[in-house]
Amino acid sequence: MTKDSYLSYRNILNIAYPIMLGSLGQNIINLIDTGFLGRVGQVELGAGALAGIFYFVMFMVGYAFNNGMQIIISRRMGEGRKSEVGNIVDHEFYLLLLIAVVEFVFLFFISPLVLSHFIHSKEILNATVIFLTYRSFGIFFGLFNSCLQQFFIGIGKTSIINFSTVVLAITNILLAYLLIFGHYGFPKMGIGGAALASTIAEGVVMLVYIIVLYQRKFPKQYNLFRFLKPDLKLIGNMVSLSLPLVFQQVISIFTWFIFFLLIEHRGETSLAVSNIIKSLYIFWAIPTFAFASTANAMTSNIIGQGKSDKVFYLLKKVVGINFSISVIMCLALVLFPTAIIGIYTDDVNLIKSSMEILPVIIVASLLFSVALIIILTVTGTGSSRFALFMELVSISIYLIYAFLTAKVYMSSLKVVWAAEILYWLSAIVLGMLFLKFGKWKKVI
Repeated sequence: MTKDSYLSYRNILNIAYPIMLGSLGQNIINLIDTGFLGRVGQVELGAGALAGIFYFVMFMVGYAFNNGMQIIISRRMGEGRKSEVGNIVDHEFYLLLLIAVVEFVFLFFISPLVLSHFIHSKEILNATVIFLTYRSFGIFFGLFNSCLQQFFIGIGKTSIINFSTVVLAITNILLAYLLIFGHYGFPKMGIGGAALASTIAEGVVMLVYIIVLYQRKFPKQYNLFRFLKPDLKLIGNMVSLSLPLVFQQVISIFTWFIFFLLIEHRGETSLAVSNIIKSLYIFWAIPTFAFASTANAMTSNIIGQGKSDKVFYLLKKVVGINFSISVIMCLALVLFPTAIIGIYTDDVNLIKSSMEILPVIIVASLLFSVALIIILTVTGTGSSRFALFMELVSISIYLIYAFLTAKVYMSSLKVVWAAEILYWLSAIVLGMLFLKFGKWKKVI
């Protein structure tokens, strides 16, 4: 592939599309679960938000290590050192196994005690614990699948994600329908059924990935699954690169958990409305996650090729495509707000309260479509420590604002959610300053 063709709009879309489809599958699951739980009750809808974010905090630890691995793989592919990729992935599995065991123990045994000190409503606490009891088993499948997805992205074989996404979505939707409501002889498990459905679906996808890997002979091509004696130096390099990403991701998601705890203290209705908004916000961000991952991988690759001067050129192209898509998607929220929110709930009061927050979410989504690409471009340069610094500054502004508006001044939910706008504005400013003036043109 020539220099110009690699940075072409067509190649950017070819890389982003499968990643987008992968994100679509995960977010369809979130959309369906939220829609089902919204018809079970406000307690289940609110608990689904807290439990989902709490689980996601745990998941993002392993995901951040996988993201660090993907940066190294993309760099090695750009350098033409394909034979080293499998060993990198094998060592990632060593790390993930340890992480998954520790996180399972925490989610299954310790989280009920921790959450009891922060969640006021006993009903929401009980529902949250039920969700995590079933969902904790999925941490093994989720981290394994995430590792292989990052491997596919790193080697530029993202189309493999397509089939697994369809399998994931269909399996989860079917099982959620059966287990949440107890149809066709299945037990009526409520919020526990939503968690169990997601866990089983991830286990099915893990089997799909293993089958595809061997069908396409990737283990042989990339020296994958050799599991040689652990190379402590390689593990040290991977941990050194990934730790700032771990802190960045965990702090980011945990901040959202704190945000939802502040809202939970305002009552079950506010929490239920915020879960609808969260689900909608994340679903509308699907293209952004895909293009940000694309920018991350391509940035690392072109630096590996010795073409650091092309990073800004790539950034402008990716931001331009994604922002245009985000504008179109946000226009749908402006034109059909009631119909879209009605997917999540049939409660008239929840629909009305959610509509009041939509203007804030539209602005935040447009800023997010630019900010996340800038953040992951910074990460793709290997400057993960500055990415962590960006996160800390932006989150500090976010939390101070959220605390003041939610707890001190008891502002409306719309005003509280405006914290998202401040967060992404801060990230955009800091990221652009670093890319323009920082020292990042180096090879990992």
